[in-house]
Amino acid sequence: MHRSRDLLSRGDPVGAAAEAVAVERLDPANAAARDLRLAAVRNEPIRFRATSHLEAADLLAAQAQLKAEGHPRPAILLYHQASPNSPFQPLVYRRAWANGIAPLALQELADLKRIESAIEPGMGRILHLHWVNRVLAGADGRADIERRLDAAIAALDAAAHAGWSIAWTVHNILPHDSPFHADEARLRQAIADRAGMIHVMAGSTVELAAPWYRIPPEKVIHVPLPSFRGTYPDIVDRSTARFVLGLPGDARVVSLVGGLRPYKGLELLLDAFELAIRERPQLHLVVAGLPSRAPEITTFMDRAVALANVHLHARMIPSDDIQLFLRSSDAIVLPYVRMLNSAQLMLALAFDLPVIAPDLGGIPETVDPTIARIFPASDVAALGAALAAVEPVSPAVVAAARRISDDHDADRLSDDLMVALRRLVDDPRDAPGVDRV
Repeated sequence: MHRSRDLLSRGDPVGAAAEAVAVERLDPANAAARDLRLAAVRNEPIRFRATSHLEAADLLAAQAQLKAEGHPRPAILLYHQASPNSPFQPLVYRRAWANGIAPLALQELADLKRIESAIEPGMGRILHLHWVNRVLAGADGRADIERRLDAAIAALDAAAHAGWSIAWTVHNILPHDSPFHADEARLRQAIADRAGMIHVMAGSTVELAAPWYRIPPEKVIHVPLPSFRGTYPDIVDRSTARFVLGLPGDARVVSLVGGLRPYKGLELLLDAFELAIRERPQLHLVVAGLPSRAPEITTFMDRAVALANVHLHARMIPSDDIQLFLRSSDAIVLPYVRMLNSAQLMLALAFDLPVIAPDLGGIPETVDPTIARIFPASDVAALGAALAAVEPVSPAVVAAARRISDDHDADRLSDDLMVALRRLVDDPRDAPGVDRV
C-alpha cells in the first residue's frame, strides 16, 4: 500500500494501480486498496512524465504511431543527452513527427543495445548526440577517464555497426565547467569523426573548435537556435511583475536569468554594476537561477546580498515565474566569459527585450545594434557603461526582437533540421545540405 501511494504521488498511476491490484488479490475486501486503484485508473499516464527511462514498449508504440500516420519512410531518432528542463529539444524536434521521425530521449548510450531489438526491419535509425558532458563528469583519475572514453567510443562504434546514422549538435566547444579539456576534446573529435552530420547553430563553430578538434566542413549544416517565443507563460505586465518582485516602478532594471555558474561572469557583472550605479543610482540588478556548488558561486552570492539594489533569487525558477523576471526588466545582461550559443539570448528576444552581451560565439551574428549592446568579453568598464545606459524598452527594440524571432521561427528551423536528418538516414551520400542563416 505504501508503495502504491508513493508511485501515485510520483506520477506513475500504472505502477500504482498494479500495486493496488496485487493487494486486492490477497485481500479482496481491502477498501483502501480499492480506493487507491480507482484513484490510479482515473489518472491516465503521460509518456515519460513518470520516468524518462526508455523501454522497448516505447519504441514499439512510436513505430505504431508512425505507421498509423502513414509515413512512407519512418525513422526512429534517439537523442542523447536529454535536457528536460529546457525548451530547446522540444523546439528542434517539434516538426519531427511531420517528417516521419519519432524522437525519443535516450538517457544512457549503453541502453541502446538493450532496446534496439524492438526496432522493426526497414525502420530508419538516427542517433542524435547533443551535450555529452556526462561522459567525463566526476571522473576520478587517469584510469577512470580512459575507461569512460573507451566505453563511449565503443558505444558509438557499436551503434554505427548496428546501422545507426550518427548526428551531432554542437552546443558548446567544450563543457563549461570540466577540468579535463584535452580529454573532452578527444571525445568530441571521436564524435566528429563518426558523425555523418554535424549541426552547428553559430556560423563560427568550426573556426572556434579548431584549436581543440577538427569539425569536417563537409559534414556541417548550419541551422540557428530557434526562437523561444511562446515557450513560457507570458500573461503579466511590467507593473504586476515589478510589484510581485518588490522592484520600484521607476527603476531601471537589468536581469540575468538562468543557472548560476562560473563561466557566466558573475563577479565581472557585480564589478560592472558597482561602476554603473555610481552614474545611475536608480539602476537595479536582478539575478535569478539555481546556483551551482562551485566555490566561486558561493562567493558571488555572499557579495551580491551585501550590495544595494541587487536582488538575488538563488533557486530553480519555475516555468510559470520566468515571465516575472523578464517582464519586470528593461534589459537582459549576459556577462559570460565563455560561450558559443545562448538560449538566454533567444529567451530575451521572445519577451521583446534588448540584451547586453559579449562579442562571443553566435551572439554578434544573431543581433544588431537596435536590440543589443555588444561589449568586449571580460571588459568591466565596457559592461559597466552598457548597464548605465539602459533605458525603458522602445518600440524600435520590440520591432527588432520580433523580427529576429520571426527569422528564427521554430517550425521552419525544425523542418530544416529534420530534412537534413532525413537525408542522413535515407541517403548518407546526400547529407548534409542545409544552410539557413
